[in-house]
Amino acid sequence: DKVFFPINQNNSHWVCVCAHMQEKRVELYDSMGSQHDFYVKCVFQYLQDEHKDKKKTPLPDLDEWTLVLTQPSTPRQRNGFDCGVFTCMFADFLSQDYPLVFSQEHITQCRERIALSIMNGVAIL
Repeated sequence: DKVFFPINQNNSHWVCVCAHMQEKRVELYDSMGSQHDFYVKCVFQYLQDEHKDKKKTPLPDLDEWTLVLTQPSTPRQRNGFDCGVFTCMFADFLSQDYPLVFSQEHITQCRERIALSIMNGVAIL
């Protein structure tokens, strides 16, 4: 019921856009707190294009969808290099319906979880 889009901005920053399909919501999760709507609009257009291509009909109930920019409660990084870890953790927590309760203080542990998952050839646990 969720589709995740990790997006690299100009080879310098990672953000996560999540399409919450059941809730009809496309939301931006940016650890730097950006409020740019470009990526949520692109993902929403992609969902429409894919639906039209695969189902041969327009995505229904377009007016019921909400495009949401980064919320004040979204965890923030406090440096210029942890955006990829934050992006991975956004997808991990959201995919399990966990609240986004991690912060910069947890990033070393998050990096270790990601590395262990890669070494074990499994999704983040």
